[in-house]
Amino acid sequence: MKTYLPQIERRILVRPNQTFGILNFDMDNAYPQRMLELVGQSPTAKDCWNKRAKFIAGIGFEEASLGKQVINNNGLTLAKLLKAVATDKALFRGFGIHINYNANFKVVAVNYVKFEDIRMGDADDPATIGKYALYNDWGRKTWKNITRSKVTFIDPYNPDSEVIKAQVKAAGGWHRYKGQLYYFNPEVNDYPLIEADAVWEDFETEAGIKTFNNREVTTGFLPSTMLFMQSRREEADNVTDNGGYGNVPSQLERDLGTFQGAKSAQKIIVIEYEDENAKPEFQPYAIQNNDKLFESTERSVEARIIKGFSVPKELINAEKSSGLSNGGEKKQAISEFNDNTAPDRQEISEVFAEIFSHYAKTINPSGNWAITPIPALVTEDCMGVKAGNSLNQLLQAPIPTKNKIAALVHAYGFKQTEAEAMCS
Repeated sequence: MKTYLPQIERRILVRPNQTFGILNFDMDNAYPQRMLELVGQSPTAKDCWNKRAKFIAGIGFEEASLGKQVINNNGLTLAKLLKAVATDKALFRGFGIHINYNANFKVVAVNYVKFEDIRMGDADDPATIGKYALYNDWGRKTWKNITRSKVTFIDPYNPDSEVIKAQVKAAGGWHRYKGQLYYFNPEVNDYPLIEADAVWEDFETEAGIKTFNNREVTTGFLPSTMLFMQSRREEADNVTDNGGYGNVPSQLERDLGTFQGAKSAQKIIVIEYEDENAKPEFQPYAIQNNDKLFESTERSVEARIIKGFSVPKELINAEKSSGLSNGGEKKQAISEFNDNTAPDRQEISEVFAEIFSHYAKTINPSGNWAITPIPALVTEDCMGVKAGNSLNQLLQAPIPTKNKIAALVHAYGFKQTEAEAMCS
């Protein structure tokens, strides 16, 4: 008995690129860049990405003062690093952090690296195996060509002093040493797909619907029409400025062009003709009414994108997620999404704990790197309108913050960290 397996193409193809000494991130080496473009053109995908990033970052670290710690000479704080890392993880499922050491093999500077700028070194190239390549234009959006000399190769993260010493020696000394890269990648020896890769075609579909609607508006929703008119004599109508012949629009064609568009709709156009035989004839032709088809397609595309990002629809669909009438549903959605993104917060916390355990100075004495999730909303369904009003009055009351926190914890049932965040 033979088993039939459907031929399904891989979403990305990873191939060695001998020119740059890397593994290509898909055939064009621009998978992350393409996904960024598609997400940017799809309103639903962009909203889902933002929501997922927001929930991964939560409301910051449980240690309130931790987010203000500066971790490099450029003024980057832990709070900003957390937000940047959460944003990349929400879409790419991975992130990059650059680390610099001092001569005592202690971390002295930490920097954020865009995930889309990272490529893995070619395992068949002795000079780049085990390294990571950084370049800010793999998608060739700015320059047509990539210069090998502008690609920076970085050693992988390893805080062992002997490893760092060997890397410094290989680089030619501390003044040439480029530090290390912590590359968080959920895959093993492969590149990760984006969070909603299974529905990226729907990003493109939604962008196409948006473009179609825009064209309908810019043409003033005019019906499709055929214009019948006598053929023009080349020597009369199509003489160019240099005396030659070309396809030059007639005055009538130019007038019709200005007649179209949202700003020109409803205007009167005057068409002159010499005799009845030269009278232009406008004849509309019927086309299929696609309004309902577009509407149903838009709804199904939106639903698939939301499902692809695993975001509760109550947090995306404004018509269903706003107002006090459905506060209970929204609170439940927030709770579920917090559970969904809990592993992401845990992974980021563990990475931060590992990196900053080797920091030159102690910036987190408690060792608590936990991230506080988004607090559930207090709305009409769970506490009533009066409770919501009372809560607002409490938060705005001119009383000590510790009293507000105590009231939120004991009277309203909030967690200590949630109450502190609401009062900060």
